[in-house]
Amino acid sequence: ERLAANQVPVVAAVYHDDMYVDTGHSLRTAASIRGLRTWVTNEYEHDGLRAGGPRVLDRLLAMVRGEA
Repeated sequence: ERLAANQVPVVAAVYHDDMYVDTGHSLRTAASIRGLRTWVTNEYEHDGLRAGGPRVLDRLLAMVRGEA
């Protein structure tokens, strides 16, 4: 209930080919959080922040600023 009433901008990366987290589950969870925007990508796997840290973080920050 609290997340459904969220008032803080939130973004999340969803790795389409993540071998540990089901994409559908991630998207359903994201849909339950008010104001959450997702970036669904197959450019990375479960280790997106480690493998492409600056690029992934830059994309997420741009999204939260409304630039992407």
